[in-house]
Amino acid sequence: MAAGWRSEGVQDQGGRPYQEDSWSLRTLADGTVLAVLADGMGGHAGGAVASKLVVDAFLKAIEQGRSLADGLKDANDAVRDGAAGKAALTGMGATAVAALVKGDEVRWISVGDSPFYLAVEDKLQRLNADHSFAPQIDAMVERGMITAEEAANHPGRHTLREAVMGEPLTLIDEGSAKLPAGAVLLLCSDGVESLSHDKISAEARQTAGDLLAAVLAVGKPHQDNVTIIKMERHT
Repeated sequence: MAAGWRSEGVQDQGGRPYQEDSWSLRTLADGTVLAVLADGMGGHAGGAVASKLVVDAFLKAIEQGRSLADGLKDANDAVRDGAAGKAALTGMGATAVAALVKGDEVRWISVGDSPFYLAVEDKLQRLNADHSFAPQIDAMVERGMITAEEAANHPGRHTLREAVMGEPLTLIDEGSAKLPAGAVLLLCSDGVESLSHDKISAEARQTAGDLLAAVLAVGKPHQDNVTIIKMERHT
């Protein structure tokens, strides 16, 4: 484990009969911590295969000393090649969020809607962009076009505008940030959003297992797969 960071990950299949999320935590030779999470799509077989291909591609690229952007390119190519000639895997894909942390800095890259949060003291901020239609639907609430309840239950809310599917990527979020001691980073699949933003914020400093338990305690029918990677900086 890298000096200055404590890291852990947990997952649960929720109310689904299968698990389509994949994740990994890896400490590199120079002490950098790599966290990768992918939420699969395309049915049981396809989603599980795609998410594993994405995570494995990132791990290989970064361990070879290459960049997060290289990892994403390799992940996209791996999904394309993995589906080629296999009817059962046609249309498979995954979200992707990968982060590198060392010292007081984090760098990340993401595609899709899997949230990447930063918690500092009592404030929770989403660092990466949401490539689903949720932001557009929420904007309709602000304009008075629909109610907050209608937005929360909108059938298109979780439809992805972009995913890692082997096609050219048009929406990629990249960034970096300096982090104070005590900062908490959370890479999550969107199943965590059964909790409100305020509830995630309140649970951010608990263990990843406690946050997962809070999600499952909501008792949402057909709860989506949930994966949480937590990294906490300490002095």
